[in-house]
Amino acid sequence: MKRLVIGGLLTLALAAGAAVAQQQPAPPKDPAQPPAAMTPDPATDAKFKAADKNGNGVLDGAEVDAHKGRMTQIDANKDGKISREEFAAAVKGGHIR
Repeated sequence: MKRLVIGGLLTLALAAGAAVAQQQPAPPKDPAQPPAAMTPDPATDAKFKAADKNGNGVLDGAEVDAHKGRMTQIDANKDGKISREEFAAAVKGGHIR
């Protein structure tokens, strides 16, 4: 009987430990750090900076004129501007050379 109780308690403790281990929350992500897939390579970043004449971090106004014909492929969120991430994705997708 004593072995049965000890065995039951041990089994319960192991099961509880496994359940607790599965419920650990992931560490919070730094919202300022873009995912690695979204980080442009240095050449693409330099090309974006050269195109961003006013330095506001997006291509807008006259800055997008060179890409007007491909805006549907480039402007993912359809806001009429090209963000750094959209630019990098368009370079990777071959829409911007």
